[in-house]
Amino acid sequence: MSSAIEAPQADVCIVVEGCYPFVAGGVSSWLDWLIRTQPETTFSVVALTADAQPRDLKYELPDNVVGLQTLPLSPPSRRPRPGRPEIDGDAYGEALTRLWSKGDPQAFDELADLARRPVRRRHFGLGTPARRPDHADLVSSGPAWTAIETCARALAPEAPLSDVFWAWRTLVGGLMSVLTAPVPKARVYHAISTGYAGLYAARAARETGGRAAITEHGIYTNERRIDLVMAGWLSDRVHKGFRLDDTRREVRDLWTHMFEGFARVAYARTDRITTLYGANQTFQRALGAEEDRLSVIPNGIALQKFEGLTPVTGKPRPVVGLIGRVVPIKDIEACIRAAAVVRDAVPDVEWLIIGPTEEDEDYFAACQRRVVELKLEDTVRFTGRMNIFDILPSLDVMLLTSISEAQPLVLLEAGAARIPCVATDVGSCREILEGPPGEDPPLGRGGFVAPPMDPDALGAAVLKLLEDPELRRSCGETLRARVEAGFTSEASAARYAALYRELAA
Repeated sequence: MSSAIEAPQADVCIVVEGCYPFVAGGVSSWLDWLIRTQPETTFSVVALTADAQPRDLKYELPDNVVGLQTLPLSPPSRRPRPGRPEIDGDAYGEALTRLWSKGDPQAFDELADLARRPVRRRHFGLGTPARRPDHADLVSSGPAWTAIETCARALAPEAPLSDVFWAWRTLVGGLMSVLTAPVPKARVYHAISTGYAGLYAARAARETGGRAAITEHGIYTNERRIDLVMAGWLSDRVHKGFRLDDTRREVRDLWTHMFEGFARVAYARTDRITTLYGANQTFQRALGAEEDRLSVIPNGIALQKFEGLTPVTGKPRPVVGLIGRVVPIKDIEACIRAAAVVRDAVPDVEWLIIGPTEEDEDYFAACQRRVVELKLEDTVRFTGRMNIFDILPSLDVMLLTSISEAQPLVLLEAGAARIPCVATDVGSCREILEGPPGEDPPLGRGGFVAPPMDPDALGAAVLKLLEDPELRRSCGETLRARVEAGFTSEASAARYAALYRELAA
């Protein structure tokens, strides 16, 4: 069950999963910027969370936010009410199978209607008054078990039923949370990913007659695929060997296919699909996004905030910094290993990892152990959260080691501060640091890119910059010029304002 603040109709309802306003940094910072740059537009926010645990706000909500609703994907469990809800379990399972295997938008509509249609419960032959089904009716009932069996037979007959059961409960449980939650009134529903957020926006627009849009920073399906490959809690039970023609499905495959199905539905049921750079559109098209709905709106930086920054001179040590959350997708372990490469050549280098450490405590502990194993206690320092304007003047090189990114704000912020960068070759990092295809006039190099998960290459690129002051200066100036030419806050905000006007018209 979601919690909500009663609010008037908003111009735009932002739908976001796992970040704003409860998690700082990254997409959350971008959303705070987006809302604040549209002062004439009123917003409500639907924040999808993993569970119903209370969360502290990490951002002060701007005055133009008129409502906040939290929606746990895994609500507190309760015993189902007595009796069997009059839901056709076979039809329910068949619709889920079509959504799961094909991303069928019609199947999604059928499921959305099922979640709204009043049903009775039969108990000892007597019927209760009809009412809308709740989460337990759709996930923890006799018809739900029938649907589980239908999906298991159709999608993964070789996998253990117990594994399919828990995957079903989690994935379909989140889907039913999205389909049974209240919908705030708005003219436009703007999801900041596909996944559950994209489905909520599609459902809300369908029920209210509003319009829907998706903005993707990273491609949600790609990021979930990375998470699933790295997941230690998933084990392979179907041993395929090296056969490429084996069509048997692992439970891991079920997770991947469901997220792809969610993306297909979201792309089919939203009016506009934006992303930060053109290469992302290749993935969107592959999952059915129609060309006339696609557009690119790059991130933007408020350059005036960086004008007063002056580099710290006379430092006793050269300083390399990574700004980001200490989580696996940021590959902080590769950052630490790169520090060892650089330390061997520049013994007095200071290596700062700047960002929150509490999101994945086990991973943070593993990173701390790696620092000790590599004898980097005098080199690497975890600073926790810091105001970037306090730390940027001290940095000689900015480092980004992520396995997956879209268009990292941290590289644009470094460019605004004239700091050269080294980044993994993911997302639009190469375009930011080397220039997009056809850049006219070509501005040159703002830093270096290296393969993901390659600390030797990352360290070597950092060394090139640390050992050549003139190269550092020229890369910093080039990156600043590229940000001025194509990544300003004013231009980006104007394009989102135009998008909202178009959708609300």
